[in-house]
Amino acid sequence: MAGLAGCAPQSLYDWGQYEDSLYLRYTDHDFSQAEAYISQSLPTTAHPSRIPPGVYADYGFLLYRRGNYAGAMEYFEKEKTLYPESSVLMVKLMERVRQKTAGDTQEPRDDSGTGKLIQ
Repeated sequence: MAGLAGCAPQSLYDWGQYEDSLYLRYTDHDFSQAEAYISQSLPTTAHPSRIPPGVYADYGFLLYRRGNYAGAMEYFEKEKTLYPESSVLMVKLMERVRQKTAGDTQEPRDDSGTGKLIQ
């Protein structure tokens, strides 16, 4: 039996806590915990090519929702670079961020998701 363990198929991607984060968002609408799960998943992957499709885009969208537009753009660009087939959607999302930042005159908010102004 021990010899068979080495024959088990390797997962193509390192999903980390990503599936848990999706579940929390769709069932409990718990965006803060979902974001924590995704952010814990990203740095644990030793090889960027092992990050599943959509994870960078999803994390970028969470950053966008809390007002971290520069972070959102960074992760949308990572998704576009790693998965070129996502380019059309990523370009549209980046354009949306550019439009938002061009018309956004609000003061900067903190990154905790609470919406408090940065002092």
